[in-house]
Amino acid sequence: MNSSTFGILGLILFLTVITVAYVKLRHWQEGFGEELEGFQDPTVAATPKPADLQPIQKDATFCPPGSKYFINRRGDSLCCNGSIERRRCKGQLVCTLSKPTDTLPSCTDVHNQLREKLAFSFCPRSMPNLFTSEATGRKGCTSSTITPAGDRPLHKDAPTCTIDTNPERDLTQKFSCLNIKRKEEMQCITPKCEKSYQSIKNNTPLVIIQNYTLPDETTARVCTDDQSMQLYLDKTDPNWRNSNKAEYDFAVNTNFCGAAKRILVEKRVA
Repeated sequence: MNSSTFGILGLILFLTVITVAYVKLRHWQEGFGEELEGFQDPTVAATPKPADLQPIQKDATFCPPGSKYFINRRGDSLCCNGSIERRRCKGQLVCTLSKPTDTLPSCTDVHNQLREKLAFSFCPRSMPNLFTSEATGRKGCTSSTITPAGDRPLHKDAPTCTIDTNPERDLTQKFSCLNIKRKEEMQCITPKCEKSYQSIKNNTPLVIIQNYTLPDETTARVCTDDQSMQLYLDKTDPNWRNSNKAEYDFAVNTNFCGAAKRILVEKRVA
């Protein structure tokens, strides 16, 4: 092979390198297109730092559920609830992971609003941090801080409960966030009580009960939480409110905690 042949091969190699570099540059200038479709926040891959259990987490470095992360042509990190083409959101911009503007809120603010709304309905006080996984559909509450991706507790051994996509199923599960929240919020009618669940019938809302002892008695009594029993009756006997049965009279039947508190506890104190 003579020197002229080597020269031609070298020229071809040089032109190939220039062409590849030009294509990559044009690809960057015009946007990522399909490659950015569904692209996730790079903080998902970040290694979480150990953290102690703490109250509600207030920072967010990932897109809200249902939206996708992308970088626009100006270099802003944004979240879009539709498709992304050539680094542009074809749906509606949800929030920004960069500096917020007058028209686009920060993703931290959006997350806090969503978290407060869902946590108010589902999360127990003992597990105030909400997490959701777009990949698995798993959703729940935990006492731990959550991962930078927002998809699970940072401490895998921390107390955790689940939120079902069907609230009716939540009512039937002993360790659902909704039932744990209801149990925590049920007030003892005496200074001390023990609260527990009672499953009366399969696939029906669990009923919450409490064992309590009156000040002048030594034997414990049992009463049933009014709301949880009403939810159970709505499922098993939809016409119970019109039946006029004495066992369904929540105003005077001391088997229910509301009546027991008014009749057996407050009257004795008064």
